[in-house]
Amino acid sequence: MSIKEIKDELKGMGISFADCFDKDSLCERLEDARNGKFASVSSTSRVEGTTSSGSGSGDGGASTTSSGLDREAIAADLRTKTVRQLRTLCAQSNIRWANLIEKEELVQALVKYQEECLKFSVSGKIMPGKVALIDDDTLSKELTSSSISGSRSSNNIPPLLLDVFATWCGPCKMMSPFLEDAAAELGDKVRVAKIDSDQYPEWASKLNVRSLPTIVVFDGKTGKELERVEGAMRTDQLVKLAMKHV
Repeated sequence: MSIKEIKDELKGMGISFADCFDKDSLCERLEDARNGKFASVSSTSRVEGTTSSGSGSGDGGASTTSSGLDREAIAADLRTKTVRQLRTLCAQSNIRWANLIEKEELVQALVKYQEECLKFSVSGKIMPGKVALIDDDTLSKELTSSSISGSRSSNNIPPLLLDVFATWCGPCKMMSPFLEDAAAELGDKVRVAKIDSDQYPEWASKLNVRSLPTIVVFDGKTGKELERVEGAMRTDQLVKLAMKHV
């Protein structure tokens, strides 16, 4: 099954997947849901909108932030996972978990991570200084200014540098470490993401992608395309391309 098919089935079952960061975790969530091991939760548990950071514990304090992020619903989802699964999610999110001894510490670290993500991107899936591998739903959300809510104005949403790639593409593989370095250098000035053209061919078609990789820069306010380059680029070229539109 594709990631989109998995998400569609989970949505139809009313199962949250806000804490699933890759296909393996989505597959595991779907298997648990089919076996009746995962209870349906309200759609409010999905991470949406923009939020201010909060450090409260999972019990007590306000459950919902000013942006509508339901911390308790997300924390409840995470608590159904094993410590090993939570550590895997932390590792995938670049969260240092070695000093997090208790399970609840891991849960709160992941909740805080999602809050921090929402300060930077509309979907909450793109972190400053990192390259996010995103799906079709996330890209739609990042490019739709009407989905922006909360305390952060759309005027402050940074441009999006998107790499449209394929796993079999040699130049795409060659550019991957350069993209990582560029994201680290750009920090919170630019959102950096990549999307697999084979998994989401409808987006490759919508963006009129004719060769791989294709790097597209989108305006942070409107989501409209500003510039594109076809072919692999070095770190300095990627940074220069993105900074032209900051």
